[in-house]
Amino acid sequence: MEGTELRSFLMSLDEYQQMFRRVERKMRDARVVEILANVDYKLDTKADFHEKANLEPVVEALKVTKVEAKLEREEEHEAWKVEYLDPTKGTRTIGQDLVLQPEYRRMRTIARQVAKYNQPPFAVIRETKQESQPGWRELLEHVKSEGMREVSINRYKGLGEMNAEQLWSTTMNAETRTLLKVDLQDLAETENIFSTLMGEDVESRRKFIEENALDVRNLDV
Repeated sequence: MEGTELRSFLMSLDEYQQMFRRVERKMRDARVVEILANVDYKLDTKADFHEKANLEPVVEALKVTKVEAKLEREEEHEAWKVEYLDPTKGTRTIGQDLVLQPEYRRMRTIARQVAKYNQPPFAVIRETKQESQPGWRELLEHVKSEGMREVSINRYKGLGEMNAEQLWSTTMNAETRTLLKVDLQDLAETENIFSTLMGEDVESRRKFIEENALDVRNLDV
């Protein structure tokens, strides 16, 4: 792969890593998330948890990775669930509630998108140099590391914190700057969003971010 196809694959892997980490914070075990990300297992809908056969290979895969796990009946929903012990020996569950988590659903979606090319090991070729990367994590880390060579990153909270030369090159020079026009087409809606994000109501701001975070494509940080 190269060009646009490679860039698209790497961007998908980057988002996949973000979703993987979010699910890992909930499941508390990367080995478990690796199995949950395996699209060969039917774990996408509530209906999938009604079939015992869908969860039996999950339990076996967990045991292979040295995770203590067992299959249990969830009578309230007439379904099945997997219970396992995390590294702290706490009991955690793989059940119907998991498929309601947006991070989990997004992780599974991206896993399907990248499955065609996510076939390690990877050979990275740059000019005459070739390096092997054993997995998608190592590949992503390697590409990011190569891309950051000889790059210096500065962070500013406002234009006033820049040196004069930096302010000129990034903002004031009409030959190189880019100006974007912002239109307020719906004043009421704009005021509502501005108040939500910049106001003092922390709960409303958190709710807005949780509901819209996964839809963000261009983020200025």
